[in-house]
Amino acid sequence: MKAYSDFYLPYVSESLGVMFELAVKQGVDPICFWNTFIVSYVAKQIEEGNPKYLSLSGIDYLDEIYKGKKEKFTNKKIEFNHFYWSGWILACFQQRTGYSFFKINEHLPIEEVFRLYPALHEADVTKFYAIACSFFKKDKKTKLRKMREANALSQSQLAKLADVDLRSIQMYEQRRNDINKAQAMTLFKLSKTLNCRIEDLLEEDEK
Repeated sequence: MKAYSDFYLPYVSESLGVMFELAVKQGVDPICFWNTFIVSYVAKQIEEGNPKYLSLSGIDYLDEIYKGKKEKFTNKKIEFNHFYWSGWILACFQQRTGYSFFKINEHLPIEEVFRLYPALHEADVTKFYAIACSFFKKDKKTKLRKMREANALSQSQLAKLADVDLRSIQMYEQRRNDINKAQAMTLFKLSKTLNCRIEDLLEEDEK
């Protein structure tokens, strides 16, 4: 689900590219800067599709992020190097998927984006999307499986201790059945056996 209308994407992607480029030109460590950005109010407003923030310039973003601090940013000629491209392409990916910048960075760290630049900066954006999505698929374990393994239990042991059908547990862990739609009693018995909250087993879509 797209984060906001395609109409704003050219403005946001350009501004994020400019923002990143300017920050680095001012001597800010690129990884530290990106980690600052992804938890900033600016990032949150972009993710929520706030029209005001979708129309701001890269310099405006920097001013907002460093509000109250001494850093000064001036307008300079922007080169299409990997910092500009990284900000630009991640803006495109965020808008397309609706994921938060923080969540994207959890699966696809900014260092990985830098490494993709030589091969992809002149390619169609869909190639980046395909590779970026593959990073999200690497961690295929469900929360149920993670909690079960953390408790050093096999599927059959969990089924016996929780009095839950083994096949159900297998289907939930394979994502063939949606655990979010499981019966309340099933979730209760699983959470009690695994010493966790019911919420810890649900596969909510974290933005």
